[in-house]
Amino acid sequence: MRPQDNNNRPSPEDGKETGPLVRTDEITIAYQPILRGAATAVLCYFLFDIVTRLISPGEASLGIMLMAVGSAAILAQVIRLYLKQPRTAVQLDVSGALLCLAMIFNSNLQQSLHFETENLAYAVLMMPISAAILPRRRTIAIAIGVSFANMLWLVWQNMPGQVVDYAWVGVAGIAAGVAIAAIIRTAVLRSVKAHLDAIHDREVAEDLAREAHHLAECDALTGLPNRRSFFLALNERVERLRETGEPFILGLVDLDGFKPVNDTYGHAAGDEMLQTVAERLSAVSGDAALPARLGGDEFALLAPADPKTAEAALTLGHRIEAKLSEPYDLGNYRCKGSGSVGLLICDDPELDTHDLMERADHALYFAKRALQGKAVLFNAALEQEMMTSSQVDKALRRCDYEAEFEVWFQPQYDLVKSRITGFEALARWNSRELGPVTPDVFIPAAERGGMIRPLTQALLHKAIAEMATWPDDLSLSFNLSTHDLMSPTAIDAILRTVGESGIPASRIEFEITETAMMSDFAQARRAIDQISEAGHSVALDDFGIGYSSLQYLQLLPVSKLKIDHSFVRDILEDTSAFKIVRTLLSLSQTLGLGCVVEGVESPAQVHILRTMGARHLQGYLIGAPMQSRALPACLEQVHDFSPAHQMPPRPPENRASAG
Repeated sequence: MRPQDNNNRPSPEDGKETGPLVRTDEITIAYQPILRGAATAVLCYFLFDIVTRLISPGEASLGIMLMAVGSAAILAQVIRLYLKQPRTAVQLDVSGALLCLAMIFNSNLQQSLHFETENLAYAVLMMPISAAILPRRRTIAIAIGVSFANMLWLVWQNMPGQVVDYAWVGVAGIAAGVAIAAIIRTAVLRSVKAHLDAIHDREVAEDLAREAHHLAECDALTGLPNRRSFFLALNERVERLRETGEPFILGLVDLDGFKPVNDTYGHAAGDEMLQTVAERLSAVSGDAALPARLGGDEFALLAPADPKTAEAALTLGHRIEAKLSEPYDLGNYRCKGSGSVGLLICDDPELDTHDLMERADHALYFAKRALQGKAVLFNAALEQEMMTSSQVDKALRRCDYEAEFEVWFQPQYDLVKSRITGFEALARWNSRELGPVTPDVFIPAAERGGMIRPLTQALLHKAIAEMATWPDDLSLSFNLSTHDLMSPTAIDAILRTVGESGIPASRIEFEITETAMMSDFAQARRAIDQISEAGHSVALDDFGIGYSSLQYLQLLPVSKLKIDHSFVRDILEDTSAFKIVRTLLSLSQTLGLGCVVEGVESPAQVHILRTMGARHLQGYLIGAPMQSRALPACLEQVHDFSPAHQMPPRPPENRASAG
């Protein structure tokens, strides 16, 4: 029986005992075994009485007494069985009173049939007996009073002259009963109270332990299992896979564009979005799956792989991506969202937890890099890519930045001045272990491994050292990583490096991408403001391929746009590309921003770009990326892009209507 709270004491209206230290549950717990023991003792006494009467029948009224004693024995047995189950204080009172009445009745019947003075002791003994077995004080008082009155009545009927003498004997019996009641109640109830308090304390401790366990195992915001709980479950699945061969699906989910939601609508809206994602992930993954929140906007999932097919895993991934792409109602706002999903069928018992997470994470990385908002299942091609990436990571950690990395330069041409006005710095790595490694491989590896910041510093030192030999009218464009922008320490180091070089800040331009600002717009804005205040211009690279570039132009001190080469490549054949480039050039002119058109590879492209108002060009037609020793020859080379030396291009065709 669970103890009640200490403050939940019975009220007088309930007809229950309300002493400061006594509760109804304490009375029932203490007195039920006492009463059951008393019923057993009374049963044994009456059975013994029956046996002795049968062995030595010395009374004329033997039949009457056997019936009375037998009835009392049956009553005692019924009460004994009745008290096997927990009873209330009132029920215990009634049971005890019936036992006492049975004993008084049998004693009185015996005395009425054959009075014996010595048998008056039974009437006196009923007072302490009642005090010992009855649970509540008022019942004890009534029972003692009835026993005292019964004794006096027997004396009055049989020895009228000794009523006063026996009255004093009764008073002694009353005193004994009161003393016994006080001693038993105090001892027993205190013991029970201590026991109940111990139970209560243990339950409180268990509740606190459960709460602590819940906090340790669950994410406070979403209610999903947290990172620790997830990895415990993952370890269990791995062990089960090794023991029984039971495969499972491991999924990693990362929200796309979550930080702009936080920045635009506030952290409360961001929290509500995470809670909605958790609900959707739980709903779509099914009861057999275990969704979890790893931290931030990263979620994970464990699900049974039955049947063990790529189609089944991808079906689950597509359900998740579809659910996460539904609109989000965030208070007064409604916004869109999506989530990239990396999936892995875990069926190889040789792989440990780290190996599985690495593969699922690589699938997620590919999903975010190439198919944002989609699900990707880890496969053999990704396995090979991951192995290559792992080799690159290891080689990158062991390499000598100074000896193995170079800075190459690609020229930027000004159509108005008809000359090269600057160079973009491009990193090149000739690894001692792997040979030449392209930037699209080692830059992401450096970002993943936390090595991009020292690499940026090393490349910037090299670029500035080369720039020191250039004419004063040439500028340098240098790319910054997302990780550089997100670190105030890195920005301080970059600006300090430029300041110590003595080169005017106006000659060095830093290029950033839209992806960098999607990570944490507030920090990106602080970094760009800091760069701009130091006197550097800021160019927004790959402009036009993001979904929120116009917002960045409005909110950030950007001084130049770089139109992505993917639009320029098709400008002669695709009407859409033609219109996009023309619109972007017009936008830059309207906003008073500089604009560099990348990917220029033919004179025909130059001609059509000139007619659109383009001024700054970059591409293989002007010059491929080159080592520093090739720069003097490049600067001396004559590039004649005047209209007289260019053939007018054929008007672009709309590819959509050609087929």
